[in-house]
Amino acid sequence: MPKHILVIEDDGDLCTLLEYNLSRAGYEVTIRRKLQGAFDLVVDKSPDLLILDVMLPDGDGFDFCRELRSNPRTESLPILFLTARSQEVDRVLGLEIGGDDYVTKPFSPRELLARVKARLRAPAAAVSQAGSTEVGPLSIDVASRKASLRGEPIALTATEFRLLEFFLSNPGRVYSREQLLRSIWGEGCHVTPRNVDVHIRRLRERIEDKPDSPKWIQTVRGFGYRFESPA
Repeated sequence: MPKHILVIEDDGDLCTLLEYNLSRAGYEVTIRRKLQGAFDLVVDKSPDLLILDVMLPDGDGFDFCRELRSNPRTESLPILFLTARSQEVDRVLGLEIGGDDYVTKPFSPRELLARVKARLRAPAAAVSQAGSTEVGPLSIDVASRKASLRGEPIALTATEFRLLEFFLSNPGRVYSREQLLRSIWGEGCHVTPRNVDVHIRRLRERIEDKPDSPKWIQTVRGFGYRFESPA
């Protein structure tokens, strides 16, 4: 069954371009020009990926992302922003509020397809094939893509879940940002090391008691990150 991609974009010509290229690549594509009814559509259709513009005629894509991330039914949906807002402050904001990737207009259709494939690709890292993995008070269920801390559910995006899954499977080892890029996003990805830092910071906010003084996901200065098994 082909992966289903929902596109929310108000530019008609761009919608045609996206639908053509994504359909040609083998994806099922649904196009919407407004945010009206988009939340119900996400809940009803459960798309595998959302490509989301920021400046829409009836709302703000950043606000819609926040709405999706705050609801248990939609919190894990992968979101790729596609927008003309290209300043660094916008890129960082898009990632901090829960976006998994951020592409600016104008864009290369080939690059966008590569990013879509990276978002939908199973993580390259070797992970546990068991139904669940537990390290201290942290637990993940691979089949249901759910995580918990001290028995309480943790709301994670798809990328945050893959990061936590990777760290739980490889405790004590130091990984550079480039190694994390290859392991989580896949070979040939177009994500920058800065994106890794943003996702790490968000994951720390989910699992660390003191995110500014992390005891589990530790920074190894000059190299990258290491996950220390919690007691």
